[in-house]
Amino acid sequence: MPQFQDCRDDIADLLTAGQIDAAAQRALLAIDAETPKSATMTSAFHFVGLAVRYATQGDNTAARGALDHALDIASGSSDQDDLRPQLYRHVAASLEVAGQPASAARCLETGIEYGADGPAVWQALGRARLKSDDPYGALEALSHSQRLKPSAEVVIDRILAELAVDPSPETARQSISRLESSRPTQVSVRWDFALARAHEISGDINTARAAYQRVLEHVENDLGPRELEHAKSFLST
Repeated sequence: MPQFQDCRDDIADLLTAGQIDAAAQRALLAIDAETPKSATMTSAFHFVGLAVRYATQGDNTAARGALDHALDIASGSSDQDDLRPQLYRHVAASLEVAGQPASAARCLETGIEYGADGPAVWQALGRARLKSDDPYGALEALSHSQRLKPSAEVVIDRILAELAVDPSPETARQSISRLESSRPTQVSVRWDFALARAHEISGDINTARAAYQRVLEHVENDLGPRELEHAKSFLST
């Protein structure tokens, strides 16, 4: 009987049910519990990320094969340093693209527990929390990212989190001023979304509508499912 047989059966059931994030998490936990050395874990986690991409494309057979391969690799060993922080970030990015921001946030939190740090990982965690409707957690992570390295992108996400925490006209007006003072030179879906949200809360419906329209013209993977649904819902009313 192959190693991790119960885990493999669980993964097959989860993929059949369309629970991509749960299948990935099940594999990650099994690999982590086996505590192989880092080079082996690197390969195993890369196959988990590949499996997520296969599953989001609707190819469950390839996804299960990739997850089986990850579990097979997990019994190996190597003398290299622990790469789990980077690997959890890799899987989190795959989950983010798959439209699973809450699962991406959990992966990033685990990566941080293993030692991941730096402004990029905290910004990614803040954005994932924001997309999964956790504005307080998003503010905490984004504030930490901003302390490590200030950036215009972090400011945009912080404004969205602040508007979610305090959707008042005064907060909206302050947000509009901050956004206009850092207008990007190129199209930025998240900047337009933040501007639209601020104008919506301030009561300027026409300006909000124009900004939401720009969002839908250029949106790719920059918005979470709830953010995208909000933009569509606003324009349909």
